[in-house]
Amino acid sequence: MHYLLFIICIGFSYAQVTPETYLGQWQIEGGSVIEIYKKSNLYYGKIIKRAAKPLSNLNGLDNKNPDKGLRGRKLVGCDIISNLSFKEKELEGGTIYNADSGKTYDVKLWIEEENKNLCYIRAYKAFLFKTFEAKRFDPSD
Repeated sequence: MHYLLFIICIGFSYAQVTPETYLGQWQIEGGSVIEIYKKSNLYYGKIIKRAAKPLSNLNGLDNKNPDKGLRGRKLVGCDIISNLSFKEKELEGGTIYNADSGKTYDVKLWIEEENKNLCYIRAYKAFLFKTFEAKRFDPSD
């Protein structure tokens, strides 16, 4: 009986990943902070804070954008993740924009049930990919 109760308690200790789990601010490797938000039934991510030592675009503008008309826009406040849908505990089917290169990639995000303060972001083209870690960010820290 005690063994069964123990198993049930362990099962409840890992709450499921829901769409709301993704909402909020996340600090990406390198220091930038993005905010994941929902608009209609899709999820987006915008830059709310740049890294202390950015790799490029040192003036804070979208200098490498392939659309010359957007090269003067500020990166803070800019959506870099677009059109994600929640499916089977993941956000998928959207794109991520890399302002350092001006390139856009397919993207998916996932959070494992064991640690809801760590989000994995995988940018990919065909079979090539790079996975980044993002940690839940508390602006009051």
